[in-house]
Amino acid sequence: MIKLGIVDTMFSRVNMGEIAIDEIRKYSDIEVIRRTVPGVKDLPVECKKLLENCDVCLALGMVGGAPIDTQCAHEASLGIQQTKLLTNKHIIEVFVHENEAWSAKEFVEICENRIRKHVHNAVLIVKNPEELVKNAGMGVRQGKEDEGPIEKDEIRIAIVVAQFNNEITERMEKKAVETAKGAVIKIVKVPGVYDMPLVVKKMLMEKKVHAVVALGAVVHGKTAHDEIITKDVAKRLGELSLEFNKPVTLGIIGHDVGWSAAEERAEGYAERATNAALDLVKTLRG
Repeated sequence: MIKLGIVDTMFSRVNMGEIAIDEIRKYSDIEVIRRTVPGVKDLPVECKKLLENCDVCLALGMVGGAPIDTQCAHEASLGIQQTKLLTNKHIIEVFVHENEAWSAKEFVEICENRIRKHVHNAVLIVKNPEELVKNAGMGVRQGKEDEGPIEKDEIRIAIVVAQFNNEITERMEKKAVETAKGAVIKIVKVPGVYDMPLVVKKMLMEKKVHAVVALGAVVHGKTAHDEIITKDVAKRLGELSLEFNKPVTLGIIGHDVGWSAAEERAEGYAERATNAALDLVKTLRG
């Protein structure tokens, strides 16, 4: 009979311990001892106490989105690592960060996926560690779908399209997809060019996305509004490219461009931005 310790927290907004216990019910030879502590920094000592009688522990914690929460999680993780070395037993750290998700639904899904997968990891690491060897190098991921092994030659890009001036941007989108020749794995529509940076960041956070093409048309009006938007967005997209070490190419028409000129440039801008994304991925791969 394997004894598995579960320690979760009151700070979490999801009953992580109950999810773990529900998954453990699939086994008939697991005895569970559960404890709950106030927050993540209390996890190490409670795990240490449980490991006096348990074979392995799950440390379940939700990490808030503020910088202080990240700091607390790091301190808790250091304590968990030290506890593992002192007891010579495994503690499976199952932290879910609030800023991993973009909605409550997605956060709960990440919790469910990560906890349930790690329950099986905890059991196997004690009961049958050789079974884990089968998944070595397979890109197994807890919290989201598995990524799989690295595909050396494949290029996958995302396209972010502004819907403002959609008579033009729809043509740009069509041309970009045609140019990419099957490399597009995601197309996301946003209201306008100014709304692009956050969505582009979300795309860059996905490991399966190797580059992002930003498509939009900012037509000149009676004020300097078009110049302010175009320059600000171009700067932010460049910063995101450097932050994530992935190409973000600028298929945005403007500023100081009239409607007729924007229509003329639509397909050309989209084609060049898409080709640039594909070429840059190849260049960076060497």
